[in-house]
Amino acid sequence: MSQSLARKGRKQAYKMVLVQLGISFALFLVGLLMSGTISLSLGVGSLIVVLVNFVFATIVFRKSGAQAAQQVKRAFAMGESIKLMLTIVLLVLAFTTLPVHAGALLIGFSIIVLSQWFAPLIIK
Repeated sequence: MSQSLARKGRKQAYKMVLVQLGISFALFLVGLLMSGTISLSLGVGSLIVVLVNFVFATIVFRKSGAQAAQQVKRAFAMGESIKLMLTIVLLVLAFTTLPVHAGALLIGFSIIVLSQWFAPLIIK
């Protein structure tokens, strides 16, 4: 029973990551209408969130069940810590190594973060 609940949660988490990936692609295409730099910036900003959410979901849904409650709790804390550190590292790398427009990158990042708020409407 707990395995099926974990599988269902993992499936929903990955489904949300796929929706976010689709939104990221749409942002990239919209950016192409403006300029290559804007498109790159929107794409990179949004893909940072998609990547860290994928990593988080992978870490959190490795364990399940009542017997693994402590492991699930630790995995959640570790996943959240890794997600935060990875986000910081990727943002710093994007700003220092890529020719990005800061505003567009942060807009792409923010749109994907906001998409999580609408997850219950998107994923049923």
